[in-house]
Amino acid sequence: MPLTLLLRLLHEKLPVTLTADPDIRHASVLMATGLVEAEFHLDHFGYQRYESAVVFDITEEGHAEIANLNAGAAAAALGDPGWPVMPLDYLRKIGNSVFPLRIDDPAEINSVAVLNAAGMVEATLPPPCRTRQSPQKSRQAVVLRVTPLGRTALIERRA
Repeated sequence: MPLTLLLRLLHEKLPVTLTADPDIRHASVLMATGLVEAEFHLDHFGYQRYESAVVFDITEEGHAEIANLNAGAAAAALGDPGWPVMPLDYLRKIGNSVFPLRIDDPAEINSVAVLNAAGMVEATLPPPCRTRQSPQKSRQAVVLRVTPLGRTALIERRA
């Protein structure tokens, strides 16, 4: 699971090269959610699949996520509404919602975009905002469902 890999990386000397398919997938989720800095290398056989991932660093957000896991205080990260919504915190918030779920808040739309890219939710996203667009034009994302990978991340966080 991605969070298990994050905990494992905490005890490794970075950079770490990962070659197992599950580890590469989990590293991509951790990178998409902003918890690690990593680089991915394609195979040389033309199959367009990653043969390895190199994790360079655990970000501040990654260390915060580890602290929440260790302290059992996962809800504490949602305490200050002035901070941007972290994607995994947002996934926890919408995990038991009734879908489809419409999202208007720009910070929440960004979290949905990250979760969608990581394969944790299926969503339709608004087109990128252009500076010439009027600010009155409503941008909305629609979360269609939490995927099995997203459900797995929710189960991991409850343990």
